[in-house]
Amino acid sequence: MSGRTTHELEVFSNKHNVFERHDPRIMWPHRLKDNGYFCSSGGKVHHGHSPLPEPVHSILYSDHQKDFVYGVRRPVRTTHFGGYKNGLATLDAKDDDIFYDTRSADSAIEFLTTYDGQEPFYREVGFHSPHTPWATPARFKEMYPLWKFKQPEEWANGYDSNRYADRRFHRFKELRNGRTRWWKKSVRNYYSAYSLVDDQLGQVWNALKASRFTDNTIVIILADHGFHLGNKDRLEKSSLWEQVANIPLIIHLPDHPKGQTVRDPVSTIDIGPTVLDLLNLGKINNSVGRSLRPYLEDKKLGPRTIPTFFWQNASIRQGNYRLIRYSDATTQLYNLENDFWQLNDLGENHPDHTALRNDLIKTSREWGMAI
Repeated sequence: MSGRTTHELEVFSNKHNVFERHDPRIMWPHRLKDNGYFCSSGGKVHHGHSPLPEPVHSILYSDHQKDFVYGVRRPVRTTHFGGYKNGLATLDAKDDDIFYDTRSADSAIEFLTTYDGQEPFYREVGFHSPHTPWATPARFKEMYPLWKFKQPEEWANGYDSNRYADRRFHRFKELRNGRTRWWKKSVRNYYSAYSLVDDQLGQVWNALKASRFTDNTIVIILADHGFHLGNKDRLEKSSLWEQVANIPLIIHLPDHPKGQTVRDPVSTIDIGPTVLDLLNLGKINNSVGRSLRPYLEDKKLGPRTIPTFFWQNASIRQGNYRLIRYSDATTQLYNLENDFWQLNDLGENHPDHTALRNDLIKTSREWGMAI
């Protein structure tokens, strides 16, 4: 949201509040507000599901704070489906309004149907799912029969070991030794939460397309990180492997109705430069992010190395390769084309390892990480 890297901001953890270290005006939405846009908050976009403190909120947004209240806060009938986080589910559709994502979607729909200002608007719609605890209406869990979940055959052969990863990235004992029922229930919980937010996103989309803004509103859909769903015995978000570093990114331009798929690696840090470029509002000075506008105009940005950071550990995606360098200087190298789950480290003797390692060091330094 700032167009700055984590090392430039020195924000490495949820415990680090960026607004205690930096002026809110470094966030690119402030550029929109400063140029006459009506900026409206809505849900989990900056870290945390609660609204930003009023002094920060008033700098970034034109409207009031919104608190959608996280968690089940009133007596409702519930059951549990088991698995990771125990699969809490509500039983009555009339209780759907207790969910954060429902409230966020309803707020966005209300905005789209009532906004009558003359200024162009910027509207955030932040969802909490599929973040844990994966609580949903029961019907979303019932969409996924357990017998349909099958683990990839490759998992049965095990995976490579790395001393840093083995120590730092938690492995779940419930996933070991071929035990699958708990895994199936856990994946069902995740899928149900994903489907809940997909349903709410669809309702916001329908409201936009039914509104007077359908032909002049840019829509960008993205997530902040991926998630392991059992590979390498992990069920979490903290790692540098592909399943965590890879996220969906969709950019919708109403005057470009023909869809296309871009397979080049890009970064979330590109979002700000892209928005400002599309709105002709200049650049973010000294940002390593790039505008993705050329892709939207059927052009290319050219070869590019995209890094992912976790504290003082770094990973890069270059073509089909992912190279990880941990803070203890050990590495892991994978070819995602034939090893998507990253089970077999190609090792330091691979002919491309040295060049990739040098590129990782160079890229990390360009993004502000001393290595």
